[in-house]
Amino acid sequence: MIGTIRERSPGHFELRAYNAATGRQVTKTYAHPRKEKGIGIAEAKKQLARLVSDIAEGKYGTKVDPAERMTVSALLDEWIAHGETRGRSPNTLHGYRSKAARIKAGPLGRVEVAKLTTRDLDRWYDELLAGGMTSATLMHHHRVVRAALNQAKRWKYIRENPADDVQLDSGGRPEMHVPTAVQARALILRAAGTLSPDLGPILLFAMLTGMRRGELCGIQWSDIDWVGSRLTVRRSVWQIRSTWGLKDPRTHQVRRIALDPVAMSILTAHKAKAESEAAIACVPLSSDAFVWSTQADGLCPRTPNSLTRAFHRLCRTMEAEALTSDPPRVESWDFRFHDLRHLSATEMVGQGMDPRTVAARLGHANPSVTLAVYAHAVEARDRQAAEGLGRALGA
Repeated sequence: MIGTIRERSPGHFELRAYNAATGRQVTKTYAHPRKEKGIGIAEAKKQLARLVSDIAEGKYGTKVDPAERMTVSALLDEWIAHGETRGRSPNTLHGYRSKAARIKAGPLGRVEVAKLTTRDLDRWYDELLAGGMTSATLMHHHRVVRAALNQAKRWKYIRENPADDVQLDSGGRPEMHVPTAVQARALILRAAGTLSPDLGPILLFAMLTGMRRGELCGIQWSDIDWVGSRLTVRRSVWQIRSTWGLKDPRTHQVRRIALDPVAMSILTAHKAKAESEAAIACVPLSSDAFVWSTQADGLCPRTPNSLTRAFHRLCRTMEAEALTSDPPRVESWDFRFHDLRHLSATEMVGQGMDPRTVAARLGHANPSVTLAVYAHAVEARDRQAAEGLGRALGA
């Protein structure tokens, strides 16, 4: 390491040496008692040599890795950006950003990742619960924190993930609210009289296939095997406010599901209707047109949020009509569109279909997920099996 000496004025020297560890110049001054030009240069060289030695020994600081000072807020931004480059779905990223905004706004956001402890997380989680946040919502936020810290560990920013040792009560799986077969038929019949003429067929098709809302919206005519009575689930429609787009199904796996005669008759009737509307509008109906579309050419799908709103209005209509009936009845139709998928799965499990087949039809990556979500149906089937064995083998 070589430094420089500059005589700024008689007997007054500026000593400079480069510190490679910090990437900065270190500057010192030396003043000789006699203020004469050239006097003190020998002592200035000794002072410079001492400065260079001190820098080499780390007395003027060592290089600081930016990751060591990275805050939780900065980590969340970097983790979400990484997820975006790796192809995370826009809906997933939107959910991450929403929860990250809450985390960054709190005291946790300012904490350096390298200094974050499990106790820090516990304190903040306690504050959120005290402020009224539910255990389930807190668990969603914790999963974001934990995932970001797991990525920090993979990037070697930290050695251990402090979120791994946090113990939270998830609040248990919420009770599933599934419409009965009678309620399902009532919804389909009433949907025929709404302002959305295709709502009834969509609801029935959703119940028959167990498809997710976005997957239903993403069906194109080319996905249908008319001869083999099968449907290939290739894509899903995502939506954030008024923006929509296409993505892979949730598990990123294309799947094929069988269609029964009722489902095929729905598609056949809807295809004839779509072709008629396209002919009236003098536009072509291509094989890549979306099955459920509000446009004659079928180039734009029905959006997931539009289905949610239409189904919500239908349920509120059912409740209102029950109150105005003679005699008035108080009925609860507090269902979500996703509950139609639960209805389909519950019926399949209840009929004794093996979990692997149910999982494949629903698009679950693992049959254990199916068993965990629809344990109530498995328990009911187990009860039926016990009673059947009792009848067959009992005295």
